[in-house]
Amino acid sequence: MEQDVALDTLGQGAAVERFGLSLQKVLDNIQDVNTNPKAKRSVTLKVTISPAEDRSVSDVQIDVLEKLAPIKPFGTRLFMGRDKDGKGVASEHIPDAGLFDQPFPETDKKVYQMKKEVL
Repeated sequence: MEQDVALDTLGQGAAVERFGLSLQKVLDNIQDVNTNPKAKRSVTLKVTISPAEDRSVSDVQIDVLEKLAPIKPFGTRLFMGRDKDGKGVASEHIPDAGLFDQPFPETDKKVYQMKKEVL
């Protein structure tokens, strides 16, 4: 049975379905607060038709690609030092996680240290 070729019939509907899946990824990426809200996103539907020498048949490849905004980098602060065995250690500064001021013995300056063990 012959059928006219259209976007909604390519690959028995797979082209439209894959476009929809990529579009959903773009919409989800726009709502992700970890991405730049002004970054442009895109969905590309590429149909490549490769005809045979006698032009009686063609192979068709359908690619659907999305371009998303990358996750924004973020910063943090580590307090670094050595443990009693000389091994390097670090503790992350987390302002709202129960940190407290404690005098640093050699200099009498205050440093932040975690209540729990270091990493």
